[in-house]
Amino acid sequence: MIGQLLGNRYEIIAKLGSGGMAHVYRARCTVLNRIVTVKVMRKELAEDKDFVHRFQIEAQAVALLSHPNIVSIYDVGEENGLPYLVMEYVEGDNLKEIIRQKGALSPAETVNIGIQVCAALDHAHSKGIIHRDIKPHNILVTPGGRVKVADFGMARFLSVPGATVTQSGTVMGSVHYFSPEQARGEEASYQSDLYSLGVVLYEAVSGHVPYQGDNPITIALKHIQEQPPGLRLENPSIPEELEQIILKAMARDKEMRFKSAKEMQKALSYSGEFSGTQEEERTRSIPIPVIPERKTLSKKRMHPAAIAALVVCGILLIGGVLYGFSRWYFGDTVSVPDVVELPQAEATATLKSAGFRVEVDEVFDQGKETEVVIRQDPIGGMKVKKGRLVRIWVNKGQSSIWLPNLAGASEREARLALEGRGFKVKINKENHESVAAGYVIRQFPEGDQNQPKGTEVTLIVSSGPVVKDVVVPSLVGLTVDQAKAALGSVELNLGEVKEEPSSEEKGKIIKQSVDPGTSVKKGQRIDVVVSSGLKSQQRKLKIEVPEDQSGEIRVVVKDEQGTREVYKGTHEAGDQIEKSFEVYPPGEFQIYFQGQLNKTIPF
Repeated sequence: MIGQLLGNRYEIIAKLGSGGMAHVYRARCTVLNRIVTVKVMRKELAEDKDFVHRFQIEAQAVALLSHPNIVSIYDVGEENGLPYLVMEYVEGDNLKEIIRQKGALSPAETVNIGIQVCAALDHAHSKGIIHRDIKPHNILVTPGGRVKVADFGMARFLSVPGATVTQSGTVMGSVHYFSPEQARGEEASYQSDLYSLGVVLYEAVSGHVPYQGDNPITIALKHIQEQPPGLRLENPSIPEELEQIILKAMARDKEMRFKSAKEMQKALSYSGEFSGTQEEERTRSIPIPVIPERKTLSKKRMHPAAIAALVVCGILLIGGVLYGFSRWYFGDTVSVPDVVELPQAEATATLKSAGFRVEVDEVFDQGKETEVVIRQDPIGGMKVKKGRLVRIWVNKGQSSIWLPNLAGASEREARLALEGRGFKVKINKENHESVAAGYVIRQFPEGDQNQPKGTEVTLIVSSGPVVKDVVVPSLVGLTVDQAKAALGSVELNLGEVKEEPSSEEKGKIIKQSVDPGTSVKKGQRIDVVVSSGLKSQQRKLKIEVPEDQSGEIRVVVKDEQGTREVYKGTHEAGDQIEKSFEVYPPGEFQIYFQGQLNKTIPF
């Protein structure tokens, strides 16, 4: 990629290295003429579109961070299907490389690094952002000792156990710095970052990580089950206070760790009083050298006239030098023209014609009038030497900011990304057959272009598919299972099921809450009433056979269950018959004697 121009802005100069997620390049921003770092995602990861999109949204959220101990993210883009991230370029090495080269660092150096990383974490945590992958590879140290934490938010995609096992290189190494909860596959918290920082400081002051193993699983289990070896057992010169801070940060129970990065920073600052004293800074008694006496040489006294002559000569010489210097420094002084509110071209020409050199700086968001000078140094009317450099600041109008393409992002993610970049957000809802409810369908203006800061961006957010009307089928006479199938075929749901006594067969539907043929919205619930059958009763019946005649007696029941013969028998004259029958009121008994209806008894 050397020589390529990404996004018509970033010229790739040299490759700095590669990681499990991206290739890293040094590049030059052709717009601002500054050196930047560009991370281009690996092709195999870029094929996962969901991964790519969430990577971009997360990067935009992390771009909100602004802290001297955090590597700034300037821009996010995509070139030939490969997403890239533009970041601040930091001179120096990462902490892992420094430990490899120097071995164990001094307690003072370790404390200094820890304090600065805590400051970075405190700022990120205050914004609700968890790093998730604190390790020495992501801690950059400049030649002047400034610490910069890199790759905020990147570990969200790589810190799952599967990624740790399958990726190689940097990702594989992350397991040495995982918190126990991350090793168990649980969600990372602010205390997870503090645990990882504890491991980093352990390695910095000892020269090695606390846990070693043949594979990532073994190391992860040690994080979960074991206590780290004591640092002072290996090196008694390590201050006890520093050891206690590191072991507290590495407590397996996150409730036992520091409550915040600020609290850990404060503890490290206090421990620095014990670990940072250097030999050359200690108070020592210094012997006072004895200066040998010099013999006083006798000399003749000068004549007063000679002394006066010398004084006059000296004054004249000094006066001449001062006059010459003033003529050189203040000679040819002229008033600086006042060019504020003049157009840039006119201001530049005016200053040059007066004999001044001109340097132009561009500023944004300094009022409605553009291409005019809003400030100058030196100010107008000031007397200065001719040929001096005059700086002018020209208002270029509203600053232009990269507007990302947010189609497919959730409404919350999209709003966060836009508001964090200074855009105004307007939400419109719209039905969509394939985009899930709550996700962005499209936007205005379109993404992947620069827009003035403060531009209103309208997000069209899906309300889900259009809910269409369907016709309610007839459910009476069906079983519950048959009703579910019938409703499901028209995208309706079965609601509450009740039972009532009925002459209909038990288990059959006898009522429904919405009449058949009614139009309703898809997904509506239809309640039904199912027959529990009829409630029966036992009724006793007394029958007397005539005194003068024997014959056949028949009993017929006519009720809610229909008409049926319940008794038939031959009896002698004068017999008395007493029977109990199951009936379903209301109804009647019909008593037949010798085939003729003899009597009717209602119930």
